[in-house]
Amino acid sequence: MKTLFLSFLCIIMLTGCSDDDSAPAPFEPITIEPVLIGKGFSTDEITSGNFVISTQTDWDAFLINMDDIVGAPLNTNVDFSLNEVIVVIDVLRPDTGHSVNIDTVIENENDITVNYSLMDIGDGFTDTNQPYHIVKIPISSKPVIFQ
Repeated sequence: MKTLFLSFLCIIMLTGCSDDDSAPAPFEPITIEPVLIGKGFSTDEITSGNFVISTQTDWDAFLINMDDIVGAPLNTNVDFSLNEVIVVIDVLRPDTGHSVNIDTVIENENDITVNYSLMDIGDGFTDTNQPYHIVKIPISSKPVIFQ
């Protein structure tokens, strides 16, 4: 009886212990596919910079500043319970030979990285303008880093 009990106890101990002492898999960066809101240039000077807009109030205020858009119209329909807006606006340029492009949006373990490029594609027309690129992405609590 004692041998049967010890055998039973050994079986429980051997099957109840896990050999999986490994750490969780490291976070793999995820490419986020942004949805285009607008891309082009403004003919009037607007505030340049990189912005994250996460409320309808901030979005409405931003749109007031973007009322002199040249090029494709903005897709202003944003559900801020699901999305946030990423904005990159270049400085005022002396001609239309400049553009800005959001190249990639990557979700990392602790942040979201927006990689963008400023391009000089030639002189273009002599007319001051500010290139911009605006997209929406799924909402996140992670900070957004622009590079």
